[in-house]
This record gives sequence, C-alpha cells and structure tokens, in this order.
Amino acid sequence: MHFRTELSVNKSLLQLHHRTSFLTIGSCFSEEIGRLLEVSKFNVLNNPFGTTFNPISMATIIQSICRPSGTTSLPVLAGDVWLDYRFHSSIYGYSEKELEETIDQKIQQARAQLGQPDSVFLITLGTAWVYRLLSENTIVANCHKQSTALFQKELSPFDELSKVFQDALNLLFETFPHCQVILTLSPVRHTKDGLEENQISKAALRLLCHQLSNVYSKLHYFPAYEIVLDDLRDYRFYTKDLVHPNEQAVEYIWEKFRHTFFDKHTDQTVHQWKQIRQNILHKPFYEKGNAYKKFLEQTLQELEHIQHKIDVSQEIEELKQTIQRHA
Repeated sequence: MHFRTELSVNKSLLQLHHRTSFLTIGSCFSEEIGRLLEVSKFNVLNNPFGTTFNPISMATIIQSICRPSGTTSLPVLAGDVWLDYRFHSSIYGYSEKELEETIDQKIQQARAQLGQPDSVFLITLGTAWVYRLLSENTIVANCHKQSTALFQKELSPFDELSKVFQDALNLLFETFPHCQVILTLSPVRHTKDGLEENQISKAALRLLCHQLSNVYSKLHYFPAYEIVLDDLRDYRFYTKDLVHPNEQAVEYIWEKFRHTFFDKHTDQTVHQWKQIRQNILHKPFYEKGNAYKKFLEQTLQELEHIQHKIDVSQEIEELKQTIQRHA
C-alpha cells in the first residue's frame, strides 16, 4: 500500500564535481541549496546580491554581471543607509559611493565565479508578482519599506517574462560560454499575495521553466517545486509559518539533487565528508579519556585520507591542535 507518490528524478547529463564553481541567485531556497553545497566543500558564491524573488529582477542582475557598465543604478536613502532598488537590503552603504563600491565588488566576484572553466549558475525563481517603481517605470527587486504610493503591484505577463529572461540568458551564454545553468522553481508559498494569486504566479513560472529548458541545451531544470508539492505533499514538511519547507524537506530535496547532478565519485566524497564532519562536531562526555583521544586520531586519519579530494586543510590543522590539547 502506498500513501504518497514519490517523484523519480532522472540522472542529468550535467554531472557536477568539486572542481565546479557555483554561483547562486534567487529566492531563499536558492540560498539553502547554496549553503548545502558550501557545507559539502564545493566552491560556492552564495546569493551575493541577497534574496531576489522575481525573474525580471534576476534578469537585471544577470545583465549587470555580464555588462557591469551597461546598467543603471537605483539608489535610495533609507534612514541612515543607502540601498539600491535592484537588490536586497543586505546590499547597502553608508554613503552612495560606498553602496556603488559594494555593488561593483559583488558584480566582480560573480563575474570571476562564472568565468571559471567549469561554472554552474543556480537560479531559483520565486514569484511572477512584481513591484514597479512609478517614477522610473521599472521593476524593482525590493521596495525597501518605502511608501506604497511610489509603486504599482502587478503580475508580469508571460510573454514579457519569457523575452526578458531569454535576453538575459543569451547574454549570459555569450559572455560565459562554458557556463551551465540549473533552474529551479521555489517551493516557498507566497501566501501574502493570496493563495489563488500564488498559484497563478507559480503556474506562470513553471511554464517559463519548461519553455527555457526546451530552448537552451545548457539549462537544466530541477523539480524542487514538484518534490515538495507532489511528493512530500504535507504540511508537516513546512516550518511553523506554513510557507517555507522545513529542514527535513530541504534535506530530502538535497538528496534528490545529489542523485540528479553528482557523479558517483563526487557523491561518495560528499557522503564521506558528511560522516567525518559529524565526527568533528561530536561533543564527548569525557574529553580527557583515552577513548576520545583515539576517536580524534581516527578522525584525523580520515581527514588526511580525503584531503586529495576536497580542501580540509583547516579542519586538519584545527584537529591536530585539539589532539595536542588532549595529549
């Protein structure tokens, strides 16, 4: 007897390894996957521009990465700090010049990450609902708690979403010909827009993902949205706000992601490192006992065995110091 429909995800032609350089942008779900990649010792630049939800703002970010001098800033003074309507409030400066320098630094870091010979751009779409800054007649990524009279909320037409995002992807693949894209749709429910409105938004974005994956051979769709909505399909896999997937759900998605994109040797390395990391984080009852010292020495041997696969030099040094303190 079966009580759920498990989603089977086929192995992707894109196979990742620890030489891959990752850049993530998009919703908080993109940041979650980026964090798990970081924990697994991959080279990741995780959501450097802060949380972004709508595809049009993401397309603007992509264009800024590809052509840093070809975009127009949208600064706003919010209390004591300068912010930019194109980015999340985590991107700020105490002067307009400092803000510009921070944004330029983020863009240059993103360019360097995508310029690697084996780079992957992980993009997670969140919502098709957008806010238009009326004075500039442009879509913004964040309203920065400014007066609602300055903005107009609207649902992006599908044709506009498709054109703007394809233009951005064309520029991306032209600028970084070795880059591959993993596209996901966030399972986070935007209930503040309304349940019906959220469904309309997600439907438009899922159709966009389908269209783009058929147009670009270097774009790979990963069904995070379907895994939560159709496979897990239960509120017990959400946090208390009933909006965000909980830790158990994210871990389940991560397992599916590993199965889809990691080659055999990479997945084995990730599994080995996970076990070693758990040993490193272990807190014993009896720190001065011989059993714990042997445990530390065994863990050190495991670290030295895996160091030719991933960079664990810091962990080796710290563990040696711990062993010396318990000698």
